[in-house]
Amino acid sequence: MNKWLKVIGAFALFLVVLFALVGHQSTKTYEDSLVSNYEYDISITADSSLENVTLYLPVPVFANESAVWVEIVSGDYYNKPSDWNLSLEDTRHGLMLKIEAGEIKPVYHSLPIPIPEPEGPESELPEEGQFAESPEYSVETPVLVPVDFGTSLKADHLINTRSPEGNEPLLLPRYKLRISEKGPTVPPPEHINPEYFDYESRVYAQYDSSPEAEVQISVSLRGSNEWWIYGWKYNEYSDRVTARLIGPQDGWSPADGDFITGEGVYRE
Repeated sequence: MNKWLKVIGAFALFLVVLFALVGHQSTKTYEDSLVSNYEYDISITADSSLENVTLYLPVPVFANESAVWVEIVSGDYYNKPSDWNLSLEDTRHGLMLKIEAGEIKPVYHSLPIPIPEPEGPESELPEEGQFAESPEYSVETPVLVPVDFGTSLKADHLINTRSPEGNEPLLLPRYKLRISEKGPTVPPPEHINPEYFDYESRVYAQYDSSPEAEVQISVSLRGSNEWWIYGWKYNEYSDRVTARLIGPQDGWSPADGDFITGEGVYRE
């Protein structure tokens, strides 16, 4: 009897040590691989030429400051058009990103051309950039291309993706935050429990255009934590403001805000 008790005790001790080692290794792997980032992106689509353009768009702000703005100024990978002027301005709706451009022209592309597979080791691949391009819609060039640019910023802390309100940068302005009635298109797995919100925002636009000109603006912010433990895992919050403008503009316009928190998996 004592012999079996010793065997069971030794096995139990082995399991305790094993689980401790596995837990320690998992914690070390988590800490070594953890990356926390903010990503800020802007997309502007105009189907007609815009002239003498001034825009005020939401920018990530925390404690009345915008670290993302500093990255916009100093980062050399911020993919904005070279003839645009950017600045951070204090407006009646708080800090916002100001964009000034003499003209924004639409760009239409042809549909993608499938690249044939090479027939042999010495077969030449087709050259890149085989898109027809035009400033106007046509049967040959039906795809309107948006102006997309953005930047990313590494956080110096674990981002609070469950409760970013008051703890992390958010797009401003934001009014009348409320629980969204839309929810996800596809229900998430049971162990993932994000929360969905709507709110009202504002954009300012001043430009000359045709009466039918349509402009779509999308501004998005994503704060995420990613790590590796037997595969990549993540959690995030996302914030997005969209606006649709028709014809010439000279003032503030309402915009729709979508806010999602607690999306992904958590270790605790």
